[in-house]
Amino acid sequence: MNRLQIIAAALALLFAGSVPADKTAGNYVDDSAIQAKVKTALMGDNFFKGVGVNIEMHKGIVQLGGWVDSAEFAAKAEKQAAAVEGVRMVDNQLHVKPGAVSMGQSLDDGVITTRVKGTISDADLGKGLAINVDTYGGVVLLTGFVQGADSKAHAEELAAGVANVTRVINGIYAY
Repeated sequence: MNRLQIIAAALALLFAGSVPADKTAGNYVDDSAIQAKVKTALMGDNFFKGVGVNIEMHKGIVQLGGWVDSAEFAAKAEKQAAAVEGVRMVDNQLHVKPGAVSMGQSLDDGVITTRVKGTISDADLGKGLAINVDTYGGVVLLTGFVQGADSKAHAEELAAGVANVTRVINGIYAY
């Protein structure tokens, strides 16, 4: 057995307990490596400049999620992610911020995000759950991957029921 095979086998054993049921250990390792390459590509030219963008992977599909300052930024991020070797598709869920928010609203957004995350984590939405929650101006953006359209719809219902949520954008990718 060569060194690369030994490393691959060790990683497979290491991740076997935490791999979602619909993925093999090899899929998990491949997605993790591609995700790292996408992050590197997007950060390479100081592209993010402190912007919080979620980068999730599932079987070669990259999902970019979060709030950005311009449509140009979102398009550039998508183009750079798509150029990474191993990326089969980019699901661009980067949304332009709908205007400026006050410091008070920013604090409220943090509370909303925490409440939505708690509500979703307390619910049984099935296996393979990976949902990100980002709030801006009372608007909740849900991104990530779930198994099945029912889980996606239920996550949106749960988020909409949280106090002070003005709207929910459901960018979850259901597979």
